[in-house]
Order: sequence, then C-alpha cells, then structure tokens
Amino acid sequence: MEKKHIRKIQIVRIILVILIIINCLVIFKFSSEQSEKSDNRSGVVVEKIIELNPENKKLSSEELAKKKEKIVTPVRKTAHFTVYTCLGVLLYTFSKTFKGKEKWKVLASILLAFLYACSDEIHQYFVPGRSCEFRDVCIDTSGVVFGIIIVSLIYGGFRAIRKKQ
Repeated sequence: MEKKHIRKIQIVRIILVILIIINCLVIFKFSSEQSEKSDNRSGVVVEKIIELNPENKKLSSEELAKKKEKIVTPVRKTAHFTVYTCLGVLLYTFSKTFKGKEKWKVLASILLAFLYACSDEIHQYFVPGRSCEFRDVCIDTSGVVFGIIIVSLIYGGFRAIRKKQ
C-alpha cells in the first residue's frame, strides 16, 4: 500500500477515535445528570413536540398533562436509541478501516457498544434519582445495530455506484 493511503487511513482512524470518545462523553454527561435535571431536559423536548400540534392548544391543562406524560418515556427512549445509533455508526466505521471479516467487525462494534451501555446503566444506578435498567441496554444496543445497518447501506450504495462506473 502506498504511504499516502496509509497516512489517510491513520488520520481517519484518529478522527473516528476522537468522535467515539466525544460520543461516549456526551452519553456519560447525560447519565450523570440527577433525575430532576434529566426530567427538565426531557420536558423541554416534550413541550416542543406538544407545540407542533395546534390541536393541543384546545386541550385542558389536565388533558395536556396526560398527553405530556404519555410521550415522556418515548422521548427519553428515542434519545437513548439516537445517541447509541451515533455510537454504532462511529464504531462500525472505525472497524471498517481495518482488514478482516465483516462479521467480526459487526460483532466487535456491537459488543463494545453493549459493554459501554451496560457500564452506563451501572453508572446511572449511583446517580441520585436515576435507575439501572436492562431495557435501556437493549434499546441502546438496538440503536447501535441500526447505526451499523446505516453504515452498511451507505457502503453498499457506494460500492454499487463504483461498479457502474
């Protein structure tokens, strides 16, 4: 392999490692928030979602409160899924900079993210008002798998385009 190509791969790897670390730090920061702060952050997102539907302005305060309560959990779980989708994209893209069988790259990416999700839930156990839930580990890992699927589809698309040229 030519030296210029090897250097490019090294630079890409360094950038990806930095992005993986940043992603993990963001997850850690959110997990470090006590329940009140975390609830407030989710509440802001819930408020924005409620505001999107003009029909909600006609609801009574009790009906509005019930509607908000219904969407808090999906909003929180979507946040879990999304931040771990990003982690899956980064880990799998990083793994693709190495030679080896694709199945090992996929498994390594899933395993690393799963272990991080487990450690994150254990960390939350020690944060006042937060809990440790295996359901969140499953949601996080599903996000990682989704991220891997996204990367696979993008790589597959680029390969198909190259073959046509």
